[in-house]
Amino acid sequence: MERLSTGTSGLDRLLKGGFALRRINLVYGEASTGKTVLAMQSALEASARGFKVFFVDADLSFSVQRLESLDRGGELAENIVVFQPEDFGEQSRITESLEGMLSKTPALLIVDSVTGLYRADIEKPGAAFIRNRELNRQLASLSDLASRFELTILLTGQVHSQPSRGSWLIAPVATRTLRHWSYLILKLRPTPRHDVRDCLLEKIDGRDVKGARALFRIGETGLEDV
Repeated sequence: MERLSTGTSGLDRLLKGGFALRRINLVYGEASTGKTVLAMQSALEASARGFKVFFVDADLSFSVQRLESLDRGGELAENIVVFQPEDFGEQSRITESLEGMLSKTPALLIVDSVTGLYRADIEKPGAAFIRNRELNRQLASLSDLASRFELTILLTGQVHSQPSRGSWLIAPVATRTLRHWSYLILKLRPTPRHDVRDCLLEKIDGRDVKGARALFRIGETGLEDV
């Protein structure tokens, strides 16, 4: 299967060349583990290949200055269309309107993070069932678009802790829904070295895997191999 490079050779080797094209790819992890930088780096890789690039900044963490500091960022940043939804309903409307912006030209959609606004909404009384259904509907719609157009989807996800066999398990928010729809899943986590992150491959080509991992460093110009 053809892939979209992450812009970092170690991660590309882990992913058999990069993120899967025309599929939903998920990267999740704790804060400051490199999710947004990886998403930006992938956006630049796609732009360099002539993709249309749409970046849904649901966490309001997108920084033009940070994007331009990355390799080729100053050259390619203007090709990236950024949306900043104010709530989960607006996030849904953006994804629903995407079909009208797609064509035969390959495209990349990034949602950073797909569960940020969802998480804020489910804390409201009586909202959990409605928002779970809406998240599932969003992902089903995106999966359908990916199957009908040259659309690749990269989602980042927040995490929560839950007890598991006497310890605490770090898992993505809306775990069951995201795992169902994602063709490839990466987990990012910190290491004892403050600038180094551990990347664990949990799913690839639709199959769960264990043990495959890579280390990377968050540098001034992007992610770097360790």
